[in-house]
Amino acid sequence: MEAKDTSEEVIPNGESSPGHGGHATPEGDPGTARPQKRAPARRRTRPAPPPAQSAQDFHSWALGGLVAVDQLLAIRRPCVPTTTPRLRCRRRPHQVRPRLLRPGLPGPVGPPPSRGPEPMAARDPNVQRKKVFEDIRRQLNPEDVIGRVAFDLEETSPQCQSEHPDSLRFYSKFESGNLRKAIQVRRYEYDLILNADVNCSQHLQWFYFEVSGMQSDVPYRFNVICCEKGNSQFNYGMQPVLYSVREALEGRPHWVRAGSEICYYRNHFCPSRGSKGPAFYTLTFTVTFPHSEDVCYLAYHYPYTYSALQTHLQMLEEAVDPRVVFFRKQTLCHTLAGNPCPLLTITACPASCSWHQLQELRKRPCVVLTGRVHPGESNASWVMKGSLEFLCSSDPVAESLREAYVFKIIPMLNPDGVINGTLRCSLNGEDLNRQWIRPDPALSPTIFHCKGLLYYLQSLGRTPLVFCDYHGHSRKKNVFLYGCSVKETLWQAGSTVNTSALKEDPGHRTIPKTLDRIAPAFSFNSCSYLVEKSRASTARVVVWREMGVMRSYTMESTYNGCDQGVYKGLQIGSRELEEMGLKFCQSLLPLRMHTLLYSPRLFGRASALLDLSDSPLDHKSHNCFEDDEPACAEEIEYLTHGCPEHDAEQLDADVNGNTSGSEEEEEEEEEEERCVNGLGRTDGNSRLIPRHVREGPLKTLNSKRTRSGVDIGNGQYLS
Repeated sequence: MEAKDTSEEVIPNGESSPGHGGHATPEGDPGTARPQKRAPARRRTRPAPPPAQSAQDFHSWALGGLVAVDQLLAIRRPCVPTTTPRLRCRRRPHQVRPRLLRPGLPGPVGPPPSRGPEPMAARDPNVQRKKVFEDIRRQLNPEDVIGRVAFDLEETSPQCQSEHPDSLRFYSKFESGNLRKAIQVRRYEYDLILNADVNCSQHLQWFYFEVSGMQSDVPYRFNVICCEKGNSQFNYGMQPVLYSVREALEGRPHWVRAGSEICYYRNHFCPSRGSKGPAFYTLTFTVTFPHSEDVCYLAYHYPYTYSALQTHLQMLEEAVDPRVVFFRKQTLCHTLAGNPCPLLTITACPASCSWHQLQELRKRPCVVLTGRVHPGESNASWVMKGSLEFLCSSDPVAESLREAYVFKIIPMLNPDGVINGTLRCSLNGEDLNRQWIRPDPALSPTIFHCKGLLYYLQSLGRTPLVFCDYHGHSRKKNVFLYGCSVKETLWQAGSTVNTSALKEDPGHRTIPKTLDRIAPAFSFNSCSYLVEKSRASTARVVVWREMGVMRSYTMESTYNGCDQGVYKGLQIGSRELEEMGLKFCQSLLPLRMHTLLYSPRLFGRASALLDLSDSPLDHKSHNCFEDDEPACAEEIEYLTHGCPEHDAEQLDADVNGNTSGSEEEEEEEEEEERCVNGLGRTDGNSRLIPRHVREGPLKTLNSKRTRSGVDIGNGQYLS
C-alpha cells in the first residue's frame, strides 16, 4: 500500500515547480542570468497526488458506489480475485502500450478456472437469416439507425467517450484488450470494430473488452463486423466468454460461456471500392446480463495475460521443494519492447553429488515445449499451465518424468503480442512462426534465441527427444497433433517413389496413440503428419528437418469443444485445457519405459496409474484437411455496387476456399493469399499435396484510407 503524500512544499512567489505550469529557471542562459531578488516565500500545501487506482477500487466506483458493494466486499473478501500484495510487489512491471490507463479486474493472476465444460449452444436454424434481415433493414430505414460512437480507442481520455444514459460504456485499454470502436446502432445493439495486429492491416479475430452501464434481463446484441475468416466454430455451438465483477463479489469469480443467437456470416462490407480483396464477416451474439450496472468482460476465449504468466511462474517457484525438483527460471532474451521471455528448466535433483548421479543427470534426454507464439491463442497458455503445474507436482508420474527427462520450456514466445492484444503477429507485423528458417535476431529475438538453444543442445549431443509447440485452432473441434512423416507426405503428394521400400521410424506416432488412450479431449483421427511446402518455415518442420527431431509436433487445441469421447457435445473450459497439458506430459512416459535411466519403483507405480501396455493401439491415419463442419446452409452472398461482380462458379470457389484447406495452427490462406507473398488461391483439392505450384498472383488488399477511416465500399467506412 502506498502512503499518501501529505508533505508541504515551499514555492517562491513568481516561480513554479515542475508540473505546476511554469518554468523552474529564468529565461536566458542559466550561467549568465543575473540573480533576481526573490520575494519572501509563501508556504502552501501541495495537494497529495491521488493514489494509484486499483482494479478493485475502480470497479467499486463503476458499480455505482452502492452500499451493497461495501457489504459484499466485507462479506466475500476472500473470494475477490485480486493478487496478493506479496506477489504484486515482486512482479516486475512490463512494457505495455502507452495508452494503458488502468488494469482490468481479472488480471494479473486472473480468476479461478472456469466452471467446467458447458454444453454447446443450441442454434436456431433460422437465426442467420433473421440477423441478415435485421441488417438489411438498416439500409432500408437509415433513419432508425442511431450511429452514436460509444467508444473510440483513439480518444485520449475516457471522459471523451459516450456518457449517454441509454448507451453502454466500453473500455479496452488494458493488457491483452482489443476493441477499437463501438458504435450504437439501435438502443440495444452495437457494432464492434477490432484492432488489426500492430504494424499490420490484418488478423482480426481476438476481442477482449470491458462493458458496463447495462440493464439486467435486457438482450444486448453485439456485432463484430470486421472478421476475416470464412467460417468459425461460432456457427457450431461455440460461445464467447464472460466475466462479471458482481458475480465475483458474490463468490462466483469464474469466466463462463455466454451468448445466444450466435452466428457467423459474410456481411456486405468490402475492403475498398473496386478491389477484389476478401470480404468481411460478422460475428453476432446476444448477451443478457444478470445484473444492472454491473462491470463485465467479454472475450473471444479465456484470457491468459503476460502478467498472469509472470505471477504463475513466481508461485510455482515458491511452491516447489528445491531438494526434489530442479526448477530454474531464466531469461531467454528480451523482446522488441524490452519484455523478458522466460525460459524454464525442470528436472529431478540428483540424490547426491556423486559421479554416478551427475552422469545420470547429464544423460537425461531433453524435451522442449513452447507456446503462445500466436497471442490470440490463449488456450495454448492454459494447456501450458497444466503442463507446468503437473511437472512441478508430487504426482508419481511427474516424479518419473522428472527423473527421465530434462524439460526446457518457453511458455510464451510472443509476450509483446499478448500484452498488446494481437492475434498472430509480433510488434514488427510478422508471424513469428514463419521466421524459423532464418530468424532475425533484431526483429524476431525470441525465435532466434529459441532456435539457438536447440542448436546448442544438439552441439552438446543432447538433441531433444521431443519438441512440441502449443497452439489453438478456431475452426476445428477436439485436441490433436500435427507431426512430420516423409512416407505420409510422399503418399499424399501422389509421388511415384515406392514408399513401401522407404524405411521410417514409426516412433512419431507413439505419443498420439498414447494420448488417444488417456486424454478425453484428444482425437487421434484428427492428427496429420503431412509436411507441406507452405509450412517449411514453421517450428515443427524446421526442428524436424534441421535438428533431426523425429517427434516434432504442433499441438492444436480447440476454442470450442469436442465431438467425441466423454466431452462430446461440451465446450471445454480452462480446467479441461489444463488437463490436456497434464496428459501430454504423461504421454512422454512410454518413450522411456525400456531404458535403464529411471527409478523402477516410480515407473512401476506410474505405469499402473496410466494403464499402459507394450502393445500399441491399432489405429489408421485419417487425413484432416477440412473443417469439422460444412459451410453454413444459410450463407448469404452480397452483390452491391461497392463490391465486384462474381459469377456463380467464382462464388462457389470462394465458398469452397473459405471452408476447406489444410489449416495447421490456423496459418492458412490469409497468410499466403493476402499479406506476405501475394500468391494465388489454390484449389481445395490441390491442398493435399505440397504447394510447389501456385496458380497466379492475387492482388493484395489496397485499403484506401481517408479522414474517416478505411473505405470499405458502398460509402461506408471502417475507422
